[in-house]
Amino acid sequence: MASALPQPDRLPSLTGYRFLLACAVLFGHVLTLGRLFADESVYEAAGRSQMLSAGAVSSFFLLSGFVLAWTLRPDDTAGRFWRRRFVKIFPNHAVTWTLMLVLLLATGTATLLPVPDPAVDEAVKNLLLVHTWAPDMADFSSVNPVTWSISCEAFFYLLFPFLIRPLSALPARRIRPLIALIAALVLATPALVTLVTEDAATGSWTPLSMERWWLIYFFPPVRLLEFVLGILLALAVRAGRWPALRMRWPLLVLIALFAVQPRLPDEYTWGAATCLPLAALIPALACRDIDRRPTWLGTRGLVVLGEASFALYMIHFPTLYAMRLLLGERTFGTLAATAIALGVAALCVLVSLVLWRTVELPMMRRYSRPRPLPGRPVTTTGGMPPRTTTTDDLGADPASAGDITDRDRVARAPQQDPMP
Repeated sequence: MASALPQPDRLPSLTGYRFLLACAVLFGHVLTLGRLFADESVYEAAGRSQMLSAGAVSSFFLLSGFVLAWTLRPDDTAGRFWRRRFVKIFPNHAVTWTLMLVLLLATGTATLLPVPDPAVDEAVKNLLLVHTWAPDMADFSSVNPVTWSISCEAFFYLLFPFLIRPLSALPARRIRPLIALIAALVLATPALVTLVTEDAATGSWTPLSMERWWLIYFFPPVRLLEFVLGILLALAVRAGRWPALRMRWPLLVLIALFAVQPRLPDEYTWGAATCLPLAALIPALACRDIDRRPTWLGTRGLVVLGEASFALYMIHFPTLYAMRLLLGERTFGTLAATAIALGVAALCVLVSLVLWRTVELPMMRRYSRPRPLPGRPVTTTGGMPPRTTTTDDLGADPASAGDITDRDRVARAPQQDPMP
């Protein structure tokens, strides 16, 4: 794999940002799928949360590419990279897959949540994270429905060692034109998909046909565009080819997009409309950390919650499903339903911290890198000193490093996890 360039040790604002993204998905699901409110008009108002949740997922894909390119190790290999990614995602996935499957097998689909009753082959495909490759809701929404995005991430990780070498070798002057090309493809994709797919049938529960929805939102090669865009943004920042853009501008564009959401084509509300301002927000946050300008997103509490955000993303649907089982089909007045929704969201965060501390961190400590054979020294390539395990490797917020050299920064570059 390509060599990393000098960089600061950490981008804590992006870690805290991950927690906000996970919360956007969490609240969208609790409000709309939880079906707690007796007043149906609440769901009409909450319908706009769909574009917010879809934008959060788009940000996760962008962030994955950005962070993986930013923390690229000078002595890395494809095998080591794949090992770390597998240890990061699969233990949490296996735990939540098992929990959700037990709930489904014990209860069928006797809740208000739209989870298909999985057949054996659908459950196996979900476990292996290959369930997003068919335009069938019984596949891509099986068992723990949120894992469709992890299936996309698995595809990105598989390709990353082969993408990063040619992209890192690009002359700096060509990075921004390539960013513009990928951004144009992101914007053009929904329109192109509309040309090759049928409209939704009359009376359909969704405004998009299943094939069109799947191609726009779930199909891994389409979502690869956002991942590659994130890689290119990281390379642009590292090469000094990204303009000094204040965060207020992408935020203002996002606010304007949400204001006009009812007028947007449905095809664009599933990520394409919000992708570019969200893409501009990520390097803006990163540049503040590079310049040692602290943000509230980089506070210790949010960084810890950000490190546990992948666990939150994975466990929140089983927790919501279990809550819905306990409540049956009861609905509540607006105040009571709001209080219950906030309580469920808080419970999801607490459970995610437990999952992170008891499953994710121990597995990363034990298996994220091969242990050296007894009596054999650790070796690296490229003249770099041996890399030892630090709290940074485990996702902790490091103490202030003070003044460090560029060589030290490269040697100590952490495996900052880009997952939700």
